[in-house]
Amino acid sequence: PPIIASDLILYPYQLYKLRLAGADAVRLVAAALESKDLLYLTKIAQSLKMQAILSVASEKQITSITSLSPGSISAVVVSNRELEDFSFDETGEKALSLLCSDSLKEFLAVHDVPVFVEGRVGIISREDERGNESAANYIKELKEAGAFGAFVGGGLADRNKDNVNDSWKALIHDTELAAR
Repeated sequence: PPIIASDLILYPYQLYKLRLAGADAVRLVAAALESKDLLYLTKIAQSLKMQAILSVASEKQITSITSLSPGSISAVVVSNRELEDFSFDETGEKALSLLCSDSLKEFLAVHDVPVFVEGRVGIISREDERGNESAANYIKELKEAGAFGAFVGGGLADRNKDNVNDSWKALIHDTELAAR
C-alpha cells in the first residue's frame, strides 16, 4: 500500500529521509511554508518520484498554491482545523465553505486533482431533509460540494472507544444509507 508521510515538512532533507524510509507521498501544510518553499519542496518531491499532497485551511492558502506548476500537486486536502491553535471547526462549515469557494474553483481550473477533507469527518453530524442527524449526512454534503474523499482519524475512536471496528462499520453503513 502507498505510504503518505504526514510529518510537518519544513526542510528538503526531510523529503530525502522520508523517501529512503519508503514514503510514496508527502503532505505539505501550505500555512507552514512560504510560496517559494512550497515550490522548492514540490519540485524536490517530483524529482524523488513522490506525490505532493497539499493541506489548506483558508482561501488565502488555496490562492497561494494555485501558482504552483500543473502536475506538481497530486491532491489537495481542505482542513476543518484552525492552524493557529489546532482546534477544529466542530460545525464543518469551514470545509464546506472552502469546497464551494471561488479560490478552489480557480485552483482546480489549473490543477486537475482530487480534493479531500480532514478534521472531525466522521464526528460532525448534520441533519438531513427528514430531520435525521448523522455523520453520514455531513459526508454526503462534502461529496455534493466536490470532495473526492475524506481523511478519517481519531474521530472513529471517539465514536466508540471500546470498538473502533464497530465505529468504522457504522460510519460506512450510515454513509451508504445517506447516499441513497
